[in-house]
Amino acid sequence: MIDPVSWTWQSAEARVRSGSSGTTSSGEAVSFRQAMQDALASWRVSHHAGHRMAERGITLDSADWVAMERAAQQAEAKGARDTYMVMGDVGFVVHLPSRTVVTALSHQEHSVVTQIDSVVFLSRPDR
Repeated sequence: MIDPVSWTWQSAEARVRSGSSGTTSSGEAVSFRQAMQDALASWRVSHHAGHRMAERGITLDSADWVAMERAAQQAEAKGARDTYMVMGDVGFVVHLPSRTVVTALSHQEHSVVTQIDSVVFLSRPDR
């Protein structure tokens, strides 16, 4: 079972400056906040990953999800499909086309990761 991710946006409103993605079909300006909410709403956490995160005390805040979305876009641009996203001492196996976190790992417990085609390192400046 795959459950939608629950998160809260904590940023100030900003406008997308240009490009067709910055307007709706009716010509209204789309805020950066709305664009990010739309992108992040598509993320899912598998039942297995949710269980592993709870078991290992791994939590993600909205800034982490934004960083993961940016990393996912960069990895996809290079042709990646299944990536290992490293954040500090934890990592997440992510299926990029469906934006699904498949599992969460602690580097101390698991030193080998399989069934991936790429690795992306993300910084977590607040941790």
